[in-house]
Amino acid sequence: MRLAEPGWLVLLVLAPLPWLLVRSRPRITWPTLGGFPRGGRIATAAMGGIPILLRAMAIVCMVVALARPQTVGGRTRIAGQGVAIMAVLDHSPSMTTEEADEGGSRITRLEAAKRTFARFVDGRPDDLIGLVVFANYPDRVSPLTPDHAFLLESARSIRPALPGDQGTNIGDAIALALEDLHAAPQRRKVLILLTDGQNSPAVPRPLNPEAAARLARELGITLHTIAVGQPGGIVREPEPVTKLDLIAEVDAPDYVLLRRLAKLGGGRAFEAANARELAHVFQTIDVLEKSPVQGEIRTRYREEYRPWVIAALALLAIDRLLSSGRWRRLP
Repeated sequence: MRLAEPGWLVLLVLAPLPWLLVRSRPRITWPTLGGFPRGGRIATAAMGGIPILLRAMAIVCMVVALARPQTVGGRTRIAGQGVAIMAVLDHSPSMTTEEADEGGSRITRLEAAKRTFARFVDGRPDDLIGLVVFANYPDRVSPLTPDHAFLLESARSIRPALPGDQGTNIGDAIALALEDLHAAPQRRKVLILLTDGQNSPAVPRPLNPEAAARLARELGITLHTIAVGQPGGIVREPEPVTKLDLIAEVDAPDYVLLRRLAKLGGGRAFEAANARELAHVFQTIDVLEKSPVQGEIRTRYREEYRPWVIAALALLAIDRLLSSGRWRRLP
């Protein structure tokens, strides 16, 4: 519990006032019972101080109520002006290649990327984060947003591109992410490109990936690249045309191109052969790109003065009842 206005506590000096008023009241002499036994005199004298004590306690309760006691009613995190991060995720059919995960079982590269990205987002509550997926064409899954619940829900809905969309258009994907990052108010802006393939767009007039990386550098945006997977593996076609729905001989990522893009974009090039290494890469990026401004916590307080007011009124009522009976005093 806290006091919102503790300055009112200075009025606690008034607590002895009832006793002082009683002591200063004019008195007259009454006949005494001095000749009778005195066995109950001490107890009677002590009981006579109860009304004074009740009034003093009522003053204390009213002063505490004026000081506005409060308890915590909840806390809300306010996103600070941290880092703006756009993740650009390859979801071409080759991302259905299965790799060993951290537990030893096998999951697709796309599923590993989605899980790792979710953990990355959970660890950065103060940042604006968005997501773009691409195969032949890039698609904005989520713009830069502080609403990470919406972002993670959108990321969970990502599915591999259809077999007819086979292609890896890295340049246009980077350009779409740069569009959001350029408009962001944050001073620190980061683009994370994750792919398991080579640049092979099957669209007319695609943007050259190196030109896109140079543009990122000119805009003050750091570009990190992640090469996922290794040659070989198993690809599961989402809609197989024959009974043989497994295809082997998966090409390796274009390590040379991704290193070149990271260098042009002022970032680092990472390689992750499996889900375990991918998790380590995102941990490294998390350390590299710490928020320059931490988020604030807004605390909501509940007012707790009512019980103190009620207690003060109850004490005064009891005092009036007692003062009208056995402990009644005449002027």
